[in-house]
Order: sequence, then C-alpha cells, then structure tokens
Amino acid sequence: MSRLSQEFDAVYFDLDGVLYRGLVAVTGAAETVSELVRSGCTVAYVTNNASRTPGEVASHLHELGIPAAANEVITSSQVAVQILGKHAPVGSRVFVVGGVGVEQALLDAGFIASRDPRDCVAVVQGFGPLVSWDDLAQASYLIQGGAIWIATNLDSTIPTQVGIAPGNGSFVTAVRNAVGREPDGVGGKPDRSMMEQTMAAFPAEAPLLVGDRYDTDVAAGIAAGMSTMLVLSGVSTPADVWASKIRAGYLGESVQDLITEYVGPQKSTDGYCCGEAKAEYLVTESVVRATGGTRLERLRAADSLKWSLVEHVGLDPFAGGHISLDLGEQ
Repeated sequence: MSRLSQEFDAVYFDLDGVLYRGLVAVTGAAETVSELVRSGCTVAYVTNNASRTPGEVASHLHELGIPAAANEVITSSQVAVQILGKHAPVGSRVFVVGGVGVEQALLDAGFIASRDPRDCVAVVQGFGPLVSWDDLAQASYLIQGGAIWIATNLDSTIPTQVGIAPGNGSFVTAVRNAVGREPDGVGGKPDRSMMEQTMAAFPAEAPLLVGDRYDTDVAAGIAAGMSTMLVLSGVSTPADVWASKIRAGYLGESVQDLITEYVGPQKSTDGYCCGEAKAEYLVTESVVRATGGTRLERLRAADSLKWSLVEHVGLDPFAGGHISLDLGEQ
C-alpha cells in the first residue's frame, strides 16, 4: 500500500465541499494541502464558484490554514470572461449578475462591468449571495433583446456549513425558462475550457482533479483526460456514486485520503474486496451487497463491482429492473 498522493505530480482541487463548506474547513484539509506542498507537488485551486475574486479565495484559504496564492486560483468567472471575448470586443458594456468575482474578472479583461442593464450588449451570469429576482429579470430582458449570454457555471447546488443551497445553475435555469434558450457559453466545469486553462497554467505529467460532484468535477477531469477523485465531504453521497453513469478513478471520504495509506479494490472469486470489505452481486435479489470493513472500503468494492458488471458482463445496473446497492447501513 502507498499514499495516493505519491502517484501524482499535481493536484487540482475544487473548493466548495472539498476543502471547505461555507466558512468552515473540511477536517484535515489544511494538513493535506500543506503536506502536498511540502512534498513538492504542484497545487492549484479550480472553482466553479464565481462570487469571489482569486485574491479573496486565497485569503479565505489562508484563514483556514490552507496555503494559497491568488495566482494559484482559477475561477469560473475568469474562464467565462475569456469565452465572452470570443463573442464581444473588449470595451463592451456587460451586465453583471453575481458577486464581485464576476465584476472584477470583467474589469481585469478590459470590459465595462455594469449593474445597470441600459446599453449592455452581453450578460455574464454567476453566483452571488445577493442575486435578486430583479437581476434575473433584467438579464432575461437583455437576452430576449439579443444580448450575448455567458454563464460562469451550471452547478445546481452549493454546499454550505448549514446544508445544501441553490447554486448558480438553479438561477441559470430560471433565466433559461424565461428566454427559451441555452447560454451562448459556459465557463466552469465540466466545460473543457476551465481544465485546459488550468493545465496550461500548472503543467503536469500526472495531474489529479479532486472534486465532490460527478456532473462537474469528475466529468471535467474525464473530458480533459486526467485522473479524478470524488470525495464525499460535499454534495455527493454513496447513493450518487452508485447512480453515476461516469466513473471517478478514486473514491475518498475527504481529501485526507490523499495522504493516508490507500486501500484499493481488488477482484475476488465472487466479486470485489477492499481492505476488510467485500462486495458480491446477488443475482436472485438483484442487489450488490457490500459487507465488512469501513464504509469507504465497502463503497470502493461495490463501485468496482458495478463497473465490472457494466464493462465485462454487459449487465446495465441503470436499465430495466435496476440493481440496487446495499452497504449495510440503516
């Protein structure tokens, strides 16, 4: 056994639900990142949350004991503004929906960032805790009038220290319902643009993307051809792991699993095992049952068995009768 971190020369971290939830650090996040940095591993922060500037994000990470510099942070606002540049000339007046992160990214790129919709030729829509109905309505009116529409990201939810809250994707859906069309571009994960920018800024031979969502983080890593790790400290649950139609290369309870001894799943005579856990497919019950070991070991074994059924047996857990998962939890 070895530490998972030893297999990679760069780790790109998502933030919300991975290193922190709201204002509170995920347990072990500071220790994990600090150890990676000490070992010489390249670390970068790649967030779909558009509400803050890279400097503000870095300051927040520092407050949580996590080493970070502003130039190590890539936000979906920055990528969205790059995409906007393909549709509108620098100097164009752009209506801002979202926090200061959206506004500053526009200003840094030479656009006129406006909270007044008059004379705006484009809309950049990102997350902000003070986004209002009027913001969404004014954006909708502009888009219906022909304005370019760029969304920073499509995350439907965002994890906080209190619970799961609506994310920018929920607000984008509201505007989509009003205007009857899709955005002209999306900056954040899973779009390739964000990871291409990250890899250009922080090149590596063996990078790992760590996130808490399949639909954005894991999908982005797969699209970019890099290894992925899904952690259960944010949005995703074991049920999401089982239901996902794409596969994360590694599963962890949190980022701490990067720097602890990694116990990987192994094929056994009747299924898969992982540490003290084993997973079997019970045909008559149409269930994959995992027993023994820790929850994470059971989940790793069950996930490997699921994908073995898909890839080698031709069985589709998602179709027809549906194969359920039993992790031995009530």
